[in-house]
Amino acid sequence: MRLGTVLKCICLLSLISILAGCSLAPGGTSLAKPETKAEFPSAEPKSNPCLLVDSGHDRLVVYRASAPPLIFTNIAVGAAGVKDKLRRGDDVTPRGTYRVAWIRRQSKFVHFIGLNYPSLADAQRGLESGRIDRQTFERIKHAHLRGEIPPQDTPLGGFIGLHGVGKGSLEVHRMANWTAGCVAVENGQIRQLTDLVRLGTVVEIR
Repeated sequence: MRLGTVLKCICLLSLISILAGCSLAPGGTSLAKPETKAEFPSAEPKSNPCLLVDSGHDRLVVYRASAPPLIFTNIAVGAAGVKDKLRRGDDVTPRGTYRVAWIRRQSKFVHFIGLNYPSLADAQRGLESGRIDRQTFERIKHAHLRGEIPPQDTPLGGFIGLHGVGKGSLEVHRMANWTAGCVAVENGQIRQLTDLVRLGTVVEIR
């Protein structure tokens, strides 16, 4: 069980200088800018797993064709929970189905597995609500059609992915949702995940 909202806030504030959130905006020091080509495979290899981020049960499940599922517990998501992400900086982990778009093995959070957020569904909601304009929608759409990483600099936000705790507090990680929109697992778990996934791996977040 996670602690209540008040205790979460106290923990987060007390360790903000250590964790520094999950600040992955373009130009930040935690990640280099991803390549423009994601090079998603046209067909899913049988050995390519798929991931389920089950925020309701605080776990991440790795489904593999030739082996039993791997279950990682004690995950953390955005401080504002998992739901439709509306804008950059809302601390929401986006709900939906994505693919691994890039992998960085050097990060202050150990490794970073980037997702192809915003998806076409995210972009459509953004267009219909007026949060992005038609030109921005077309940029996102064309990137997906070309198999490229969608723009990470739109009002919908970007640099959403899976990462470790790094040098942050493992105790706080196990008590509270602390990221700015990513999915965090323990450092040993992110090392294992990075060895399992590849570009194009499907990741469902719910």
